[in-house]
Amino acid sequence: MANENNKGGIFKIRPAARHILTIGRDLIKDNNTAILELIKNAYDADAEHVAVDFYPDGKKDSKIKIKISDDGHGMTYDTVTKVWMVPSTAEKVKKPFSEMKHRNVQGKKGIGRYAASILGDELFLETTRDKETTSLVIDWKEFNKKDYLDDIDILIERNKQNVPDGTAIEVVGDHNKLLEWDETQIKTLIKDLRRLLAPIHGKDHQEDFKIQLNFHEFPIAEYKDKSIDIEPFPILEFFDYRISGEVSASGEANLIFENGARGVKPEKIKILTIPLENGAKYCGNLKVDFKIYDRDAESIESLIGKGLVDPESGEKLGKTEARALLDDIAGIGVYRAGFRIRPHGDPGYDWLTLDKRRVQKPSIRVGSDRVSGFIEIEAEEKSHLEEKANREGLKENKYYEGLVQIAIAVLLAAENERHAFKLKIGKHGSRRNLTQKLADVFDFSDIKDTIGKELSKYDIPHSERDKILNLLGTKAEEGNKVIEDVKEVIIAYQGQATLGKIVKVILHEGRNPISYFQNEMPAVEELIGKLKKKFSKRNLGELSNRLNGITKQSQLLINIFNKINPLAARRRGRPVRFSVAKNIQQSLAVFTNQFKENKIKIEFKCDEAIAVTGWPEDLTQALVNLLDNSYYWLLQEKNKTKEISIVVSLENDILEIEYKDSGPGIEEKFIKDGMIFEPGFSTKPEGTGLGLAIAGEAIQRNSGTLRAVYSESGARFEIEWPVSSKEIS
Repeated sequence: MANENNKGGIFKIRPAARHILTIGRDLIKDNNTAILELIKNAYDADAEHVAVDFYPDGKKDSKIKIKISDDGHGMTYDTVTKVWMVPSTAEKVKKPFSEMKHRNVQGKKGIGRYAASILGDELFLETTRDKETTSLVIDWKEFNKKDYLDDIDILIERNKQNVPDGTAIEVVGDHNKLLEWDETQIKTLIKDLRRLLAPIHGKDHQEDFKIQLNFHEFPIAEYKDKSIDIEPFPILEFFDYRISGEVSASGEANLIFENGARGVKPEKIKILTIPLENGAKYCGNLKVDFKIYDRDAESIESLIGKGLVDPESGEKLGKTEARALLDDIAGIGVYRAGFRIRPHGDPGYDWLTLDKRRVQKPSIRVGSDRVSGFIEIEAEEKSHLEEKANREGLKENKYYEGLVQIAIAVLLAAENERHAFKLKIGKHGSRRNLTQKLADVFDFSDIKDTIGKELSKYDIPHSERDKILNLLGTKAEEGNKVIEDVKEVIIAYQGQATLGKIVKVILHEGRNPISYFQNEMPAVEELIGKLKKKFSKRNLGELSNRLNGITKQSQLLINIFNKINPLAARRRGRPVRFSVAKNIQQSLAVFTNQFKENKIKIEFKCDEAIAVTGWPEDLTQALVNLLDNSYYWLLQEKNKTKEISIVVSLENDILEIEYKDSGPGIEEKFIKDGMIFEPGFSTKPEGTGLGLAIAGEAIQRNSGTLRAVYSESGARFEIEWPVSSKEIS
């Protein structure tokens, strides 16, 4: 260090004594988290058994002693002094696997042991390795009294002892700490310990790791002198729906969907590669297992009827108990090496925002209380999913965003299968062709015939009978006027929804001209200022060149906004005769730059002379939605030629448009049952499920049809449109 006469010098950072409390008490959320951290340390030490013992004496001024002991390999004197005593040590980063059992170690931050400071003011460590016991005592209060860490002296002793290897940490807290451990807190600890352990077994899981909770003379009757073996929450054998499998580090999914209904066979889900958006990154290999429960009265009764019982007692459950059990297991946990990463999977912690998704489509999406499951992730080195220093979940980086998107995509696949099944059995009413359904409501023709026949049986004058039937006719006419108004509103909203897709493109393309204007205008103003002061041919020429550039960019912007025109009309006019080729070219022009940037080839064949009668904006709506879908899915194809083909022909006064792309295609079952045209159905993770529904209705308004045709080489659609205006409804 430099002396007082020097202007400067070399110094070293001296951590404040309270730094230890900061990374212990201040970072760790609560008592339970502290105990979980110490248990994880026992796991890293290759322990097969860890005991958590509570020792209060029950007197007025009593203290509480919590002892966490394990039968792991223990620590040597050197390990205690050079690793355990070093905050934020990188020891477990250098050695990511345990010494003997080669477990994936849990605590890599090097601070978990300091969580003990939240449990009490005094810590006693005793650890044995190879018949040598090392012990130390820490008084956490000293860290508030001293200024710097190196001001605190800690006596560490070692001596030979003929005892098994292992580690024990005792923490002593005052009377206030004892009071914190009430019945509610203990029940929460037991649940947290059960949720800590993955409900699965096999390679890299903790089937050889047992946790025991012991209470000695505890002042709560329910737990006095009680021992509890901690078991993970069980996997329920029964479910309404289930999706499980693996997702590779490159996003390739191998999933199985199971329906809890009797006689329905499990089937593979076709997801070639799960797409990621907004810069999200794949996060290593994943294992997933989600179970979905409908939770309505009928479904609960069905689960009970299948044999749902209390997984611990084996006793039959009533409806209330069944719902309580589903509440306990609700949530999607994230596990690494067999241990859950809190708070992912905690009741009420909706990290996938499932409840928010469900508000948008309550009949299709499932909320957080209707799904129970887990995601198993790899070590940080492979997954890049890092735990926060305070042990409150995973850091929200691009890999975490990838995890969220993959989980949602897997759940979406299950939701679509579930919705298709419910439509098939009539539990979810179809929302297709709602305007036609409204028209059916006000179609009184059958009722008029029936009433007319009934009235004829009685001695009622024809004039009175006609009045009654005319009233029905009048009501039907009024209803039809309402339906026409509703149709116009629906058409307007569908146009706005499609317009929104075009606006996305315009915003993307409009950035360059707007940026050009922003960069050029200061230079133009400066040149004008110079010319005002003194005329110069050179400055005038430069100004002219810049203005020419602005003119060109302005024209680009005009062209961009012209793409909106086909859907920007406020009122629908009468059907008109229009050129099919020109209409399709306008629709393709919306995506010209995007297709060019992503090397998407377009094949377009259409006789320029072909014209039809109808509403041209309807054909535009249908094509824009088809093109938008193709653009999205073609971007997911990594090593494949990207192509879109539109071929137009005219046969027997019917216009036929064959539309194909080289994307991943559509599952045949969703084509057969018409699901892809069902409003709300989408295989895109963030899709609205309106595109194809809007496209289908737009063509139908012109007495045409849009149908999907199964193809093994991409998506394929066929549009048929009558040429004659007499066919337009």
